Amino acid sequence: MRRKQNDRDEFLNRLFAMYRSLLGDFEPSPAFIAKVWQRIEARREEQGGWASYLVAWAPRLAYGALALALILIASQWLPINDRREDALIESSYVDVLTENSLDEQDGALWALAEHRR
Repeated sequence: MRRKQNDRDEFLNRLFAMYRSLLGDFEPSPAFIAKVWQRIEARREEQGGWASYLVAWAPRLAYGALALALILIASQWLPINDRREDALIESSYVDVLTENSLDEQDGALWALAEHRR
Protein backbone atom coordinates (compact mmCIF):
# COMPACT_ATOMS: atom_id res chain seq x y z
CA MET A 1 0.00 0.00 0.00
CA ARG A 2 2.82 2.35 0.92
CA ARG A 3 4.54 1.67 -2.37
CA LYS A 4 1.47 2.63 -4.41
CA GLN A 5 1.15 5.84 -2.44
CA ASN A 6 4.84 6.66 -3.02
CA ASP A 7 4.47 5.94 -6.76
CA ARG A 8 1.46 8.22 -6.96
CA ASP A 9 3.24 10.97 -5.07
CA GLU A 10 6.28 10.65 -7.30
CA PHE A 11 4.08 10.73 -10.42
CA LEU A 12 2.27 13.84 -9.19
CA ASN A 13 5.58 15.53 -8.30
CA ARG A 14 6.89 14.87 -11.83
CA LEU A 15 3.61 16.07 -13.33
CA PHE A 16 3.65 19.32 -11.37
CA ALA A 17 7.34 19.87 -12.13
CA MET A 18 6.63 19.48 -15.86
CA TYR A 19 3.64 21.82 -15.53
CA ARG A 20 5.79 24.47 -13.81
CA SER A 21 8.48 24.16 -16.47
CA LEU A 22 5.95 24.59 -19.27
CA LEU A 23 4.13 27.44 -17.57
CA GLY A 24 7.26 29.31 -16.62
CA ASP A 25 7.66 31.85 -13.89
CA PHE A 26 5.59 34.95 -14.23
CA GLU A 27 4.82 37.94 -12.14
CA PRO A 28 1.32 39.33 -12.34
CA SER A 29 1.48 42.87 -13.64
CA PRO A 30 -1.01 45.42 -14.95
CA ALA A 31 -0.28 44.19 -18.49
CA PHE A 32 -0.97 40.54 -17.65
CA ILE A 33 -4.44 40.39 -19.23
CA ALA A 34 -3.26 42.30 -22.31
CA LYS A 35 -0.46 39.79 -22.81
CA VAL A 36 -2.86 36.89 -22.39
CA TRP A 37 -5.14 38.36 -25.08
CA GLN A 38 -2.14 38.91 -27.38
CA ARG A 39 -1.27 35.23 -27.04
CA ILE A 40 -4.89 34.22 -27.70
CA GLU A 41 -5.08 36.42 -30.81
CA ALA A 42 -1.76 35.08 -32.11
CA ARG A 43 -3.00 31.51 -31.67
CA ARG A 44 -6.27 32.34 -33.45
CA GLU A 45 -4.37 33.82 -36.39
CA GLU A 46 -2.19 30.72 -36.61
CA GLN A 47 -5.10 28.32 -36.52
CA GLY A 48 -7.49 30.15 -38.84
CA GLY A 49 -9.92 27.44 -39.92
CA TRP A 50 -13.42 27.59 -41.29
CA ALA A 51 -14.59 30.14 -38.74
CA SER A 52 -12.28 32.78 -40.21
CA TYR A 53 -13.79 32.16 -43.64
CA LEU A 54 -17.27 32.44 -42.17
CA VAL A 55 -16.41 35.76 -40.57
CA ALA A 56 -14.99 37.03 -43.85
CA TRP A 57 -17.92 35.86 -46.00
CA ALA A 58 -20.81 36.66 -43.62
CA PRO A 59 -21.30 40.29 -44.74
CA ARG A 60 -21.11 39.29 -48.41
CA LEU A 61 -23.67 36.54 -47.92
CA ALA A 62 -25.97 38.92 -46.05
CA TYR A 63 -25.80 41.54 -48.83
CA GLY A 64 -26.36 38.83 -51.44
CA ALA A 65 -29.42 37.53 -49.62
CA LEU A 66 -30.77 41.07 -49.30
CA ALA A 67 -30.26 41.72 -53.02
CA LEU A 68 -31.96 38.44 -53.93
CA ALA A 69 -34.91 39.27 -51.67
CA LEU A 70 -35.27 42.70 -53.29
CA ILE A 71 -35.16 41.17 -56.76
CA LEU A 72 -37.84 38.65 -55.84
CA ILE A 73 -40.05 41.37 -54.35
CA ALA A 74 -39.59 43.56 -57.42
CA SER A 75 -40.43 40.65 -59.72
CA GLN A 76 -43.80 40.33 -58.01
CA TRP A 77 -44.62 44.02 -58.53
CA LEU A 78 -43.45 44.45 -62.12
CA PRO A 79 -46.15 43.84 -64.78
CA ILE A 80 -44.14 41.51 -67.01
CA ASN A 81 -46.76 38.97 -68.03
CA ASP A 82 -49.91 40.89 -67.17
CA ARG A 83 -51.20 41.12 -70.76
CA ARG A 84 -50.88 37.42 -71.36
CA GLU A 85 -52.47 36.58 -68.01
CA ASP A 86 -55.32 39.02 -68.67
CA ALA A 87 -55.94 37.50 -72.09
CA LEU A 88 -55.92 34.03 -70.56
CA ILE A 89 -58.39 35.05 -67.86
CA GLU A 90 -60.73 36.77 -70.31
CA SER A 91 -60.71 33.90 -72.80
CA SER A 92 -63.15 31.05 -72.54
CA TYR A 93 -62.38 27.37 -72.46
CA VAL A 94 -63.35 27.01 -76.11
CA ASP A 95 -61.04 29.88 -77.09
CA VAL A 96 -58.12 28.23 -75.35
CA LEU A 97 -58.85 24.89 -77.01
CA THR A 98 -59.16 26.59 -80.40
CA GLU A 99 -55.88 28.42 -79.97
CA ASN A 100 -54.08 25.27 -78.88
CA SER A 101 -55.43 23.24 -81.76
CA LEU A 102 -54.52 25.74 -84.49
CA ASP A 103 -51.53 23.68 -85.52
CA GLU A 104 -53.88 20.92 -86.67
CA GLN A 105 -56.43 23.15 -88.45
CA ASP A 106 -56.48 25.10 -91.68
CA GLY A 107 -55.80 28.80 -92.03
CA ALA A 108 -59.42 29.91 -91.56
CA LEU A 109 -59.30 29.23 -87.81
CA TRP A 110 -56.02 31.05 -87.56
CA ALA A 111 -57.66 34.13 -88.92
CA LEU A 112 -60.56 33.75 -86.48
CA ALA A 113 -58.26 33.30 -83.49
CA GLU A 114 -56.15 36.31 -84.45
CA HIS A 115 -59.27 38.39 -85.02
CA ARG A 116 -60.57 37.62 -81.47
CA ARG A 117 -57.46 38.88 -79.75
